[in-house]
Amino acid sequence: MKKKLALILTAILVLTVFPSALPAVTDAAPKGIASDIVIDTDGSDGYSGDYVVIYNPATTESDSKSTGNMTGLIETEVGAAANRPTASSDTLYRIDVDGALAEKAAEAGFTKAPGEPPQTQDSFNVGDTHNFMILNYSPAGMMMEFKVLAKGEHCYIWTPTSTAENVWPLDSINPDFAQMAADEFDSKFALMQSSFGDHSNGSSGDGRLNMLYYNIDDGWQPGQGYIGGYFYALDLYLNGMPILNIDTYPGVHYVNAAGEVSDDISRTYGTMVHEYQHLINFSEAGMTDTWVNEMMSAAAEEICYPGSSVYSRIQSWINYIYSENEDWANPPVEFPYVPELQLHNGFSMYSWNNDLPMDDLLVLYAQVSLYAQYIYSRYGNTTFRGIMGELAAGQSFVQGFENVTGMNASDFTANFRVALTANTAENVLGGIYGFRLQEGYDPAQYHGVENVYSLLGPVVFTGSQCSVKGGGAICVKPVGGVYNPPSGAASGLRYYGITRTVTEPEPVPLTGIDLDIHEAELHVGQTLELTAIPIPGNASDYTLNWISSDESVVTVEWDGLGATVTAVGSGEAVITVRATDEVLHPDMFFEAECVILVSGVIPYPRGDIDMNGTVNVTDAVLVLRYSMGIITLTDEQLAIGDMDGSGAVNVTDALMIMRIAMGIA
Repeated sequence: MKKKLALILTAILVLTVFPSALPAVTDAAPKGIASDIVIDTDGSDGYSGDYVVIYNPATTESDSKSTGNMTGLIETEVGAAANRPTASSDTLYRIDVDGALAEKAAEAGFTKAPGEPPQTQDSFNVGDTHNFMILNYSPAGMMMEFKVLAKGEHCYIWTPTSTAENVWPLDSINPDFAQMAADEFDSKFALMQSSFGDHSNGSSGDGRLNMLYYNIDDGWQPGQGYIGGYFYALDLYLNGMPILNIDTYPGVHYVNAAGEVSDDISRTYGTMVHEYQHLINFSEAGMTDTWVNEMMSAAAEEICYPGSSVYSRIQSWINYIYSENEDWANPPVEFPYVPELQLHNGFSMYSWNNDLPMDDLLVLYAQVSLYAQYIYSRYGNTTFRGIMGELAAGQSFVQGFENVTGMNASDFTANFRVALTANTAENVLGGIYGFRLQEGYDPAQYHGVENVYSLLGPVVFTGSQCSVKGGGAICVKPVGGVYNPPSGAASGLRYYGITRTVTEPEPVPLTGIDLDIHEAELHVGQTLELTAIPIPGNASDYTLNWISSDESVVTVEWDGLGATVTAVGSGEAVITVRATDEVLHPDMFFEAECVILVSGVIPYPRGDIDMNGTVNVTDAVLVLRYSMGIITLTDEQLAIGDMDGSGAVNVTDALMIMRIAMGIA
């Protein structure tokens, strides 16, 4: 089982000293973004505002400052309910092990790239083979033979020659994918070089990068995060080549818990540039602070694929997943902090620790991603390489940042902390407290969200007190709109009262309703999940009611757009979802129907996948093989194997069948 470290979060740390190159600013503030703002830093009569940001300006995480007891001074109930998905979610997501592998390399004494390229390195052609040493997550031993599938202008695409079941060579998934990956890397190469630098040390003879596509054997199962790829510094020494390891299962070949297959090489593209930045960083500057290195790799993803980092990272930071409520066009105004998340409690992104709990690492990646995007928003994309040069010269990020931008890093971070709450339009106070989209951002790729930063809102601390680390901050909502720091507050903390004016979205009328399924057949005892589809998808204010035409045949329970239908008796019934627009058309309603035919009880016992009348280990193995995408099952077998009634057959069902076969359950 892989060590769950963090989602590979995407953001951008990019700087330039040429503000004139920034795009023109529009007058209108997108929905959810403040169209005006007042900042109060006086404090002589308290700090006034809808919110107050409490910031520790120290540039080292070890300097902690207490807020003092704020009981009675701040609101304790705010914002939208959190809806972080459960660990059993079937959503495919990546985790990152680069920080842990960098620590491993550093412990072995490898903190800088080799001083000279290897003495003997050859060029390769398509079809050539070579043995690579794979020390981490190898599916087939330490030494693996790979073959060249594609040769790009700047890269080789390799995959194992082994056809063992657990290896998942790229050409066994789709023979066209290798050339597509090579072409994609070549298309981003110049942009990566100009933004970050070169991987001159450890290059192969013809300078091409070696990307190894195989199953990074991390024990992935549906519902878990997977290692999308990694760069390992020792490869430059042990293999004598610059190498990126890219996952094919489930990175390319993904089979969800329901057995649905999705083969997509583009899922590796963000990983490709993320890991390439790590290689450049190591070649240029050696081991750097993890938070800086991860911020730059997140930047690489956002530069190459605008929106790809911010869209998910904002949701990680605010602990709110928009797909759960389908409210992309009407984001909540504010979000409650999560007491268990350290970064919601004044923790600092400077305090990067790969041993933090998974959820903390998600938020940590989110903060460095947003921090990077804020740097881009203020300075543009062309100064990354300048910062890399400062790091290569031995400067800390704090000093290097000031050398490149001319601004004190502590003051800049203060503005960032305010921007997370203020989130203004670009034309407000020169955009100091807002964010700017990367050029090329396409709303169509992100649920039609015009400006992805409209999903960002204040995360409001509602506890009694906390210790704010250097570079960290919390946002509170003062009782009565004025905050006076308590007597126990540490000196040196900064306070920013923030009053924001937000453009309210225009109501979007509902014009219809649909269902994802219109006909279904069930056996008595089975369930069916239905989802209502509002038309348009961003309709703003409506109510739903679900109705069964015959509750002796099927019953229905619902929560918002989702409903669970249970077959209780033989016959035919109709499930109807009725929608009413509460604002614009309260006297109208729209309907959609699903006709359900229910037959008798399944003639085989639950778990009897091979339908031989007995539940045994063979049945559990069949479900496991199905979950891995190795075999398919009939609809009747799937109904028999759905042990927990979730509507999907997965590893959980296999374990339940195994327990029955062993007499445990």
